[in-house]
Amino acid sequence: MSRPVFLNTLRGLRWHVFWFGVGLGAYAAMIVLLFPSVEQFMADAQYPEEILKFFGAAGSLSDPRVFIQVEYLSFAPIILMMYGVLAGTGLMAGDEGRRTLEPLMAQPISRSTIFVSRVAGLFAGLAGIYLLNLAGWLTTAPFIDLGEVGTLDLLAVTAASLPVTAAFTGLAILVAAISPARGVAGGIVSGLVVISYLIASFAQTVEAIAWMRWLSPYYYSNSHGLLTEGVVWWQQGLLIALALLAFGLAWLAFRGREIEAGVWQPRALVRGWRDVAAR
Repeated sequence: MSRPVFLNTLRGLRWHVFWFGVGLGAYAAMIVLLFPSVEQFMADAQYPEEILKFFGAAGSLSDPRVFIQVEYLSFAPIILMMYGVLAGTGLMAGDEGRRTLEPLMAQPISRSTIFVSRVAGLFAGLAGIYLLNLAGWLTTAPFIDLGEVGTLDLLAVTAASLPVTAAFTGLAILVAAISPARGVAGGIVSGLVVISYLIASFAQTVEAIAWMRWLSPYYYSNSHGLLTEGVVWWQQGLLIALALLAFGLAWLAFRGREIEAGVWQPRALVRGWRDVAAR
C-alpha cells in the first residue's frame, strides 16, 4: 500500500466523513432524546399494520427496541450506502474525470497498489463516520432509560450496517471501473440502493412478492430486526462475501481499464484477468 495515496484519498474524503458522521451522530442522539417524550403517544397510537411492516416494526413503537429500529436503523444503512456510492464511484472515476488519475499512474506505482491504497482510504473514512456515529449514542444512551437496550447493543447494531455498506461500495467501484463516467456509475448504483431498499420493505407487506426479498442485499442487513431478533450471522457473512467478490472484480476491471476512453468497458475484466494470469 502507498502511504501518500492512502493519505491523499483520506484527505479528499474528509468533509464527506465529517458531515456524514456528524449527521448520523446527531440523528442517533436525537432519536434517543426523543423517545421518552413520545413513548406514551406511541403506546396509544394505532398505525396501519402494513405501514409498520414496511418499516419492519414487529411490535409496539413504545418498545425502545422497535422504536430505534424503525426510526433509526431503517434509514441509517441507506445513508451509509449512499456514502459508499459517492466515495466508491469517485475513488478512481472521479480522478479520471478530473484528469488527475493518469499522472498518478505515470508514477512508479502499480495499479494494484493504487487500488488498494484508495480502497483503504475509503474504509478509513467509513471508520471515521462510524466513530462519529457512536459519539451520538455515547453522549445520550447512558443517560436515558431505554429499557432492555443498552449502549453496547447500540454500538453493535450500528456496526451491523457495515457489511451491506461494504457490498454496495464494492459494487460502486466495480460499475465505475467499467462505465464511461462517474455520473453514469453513480446513477446506476444509487438506483440499485433505492430498489434494494424498496424491494426489502414492500416484500414485508405484500405477500405476493415476499419471495423477492431474497434478491435484495439490503434485506440481508436485517436492519428491521437487529435489536429484537439479533444479528443473523449467515446473512452478514453473505454480505461480506458479496463485498469481497465485488472488490475483487473491481480490482480486475481497474487493472484492465483504458483510462479516459469514455466508453463502456466490460472487457476490462477480461483484460485485468489476463494481466494477472500473465504474471
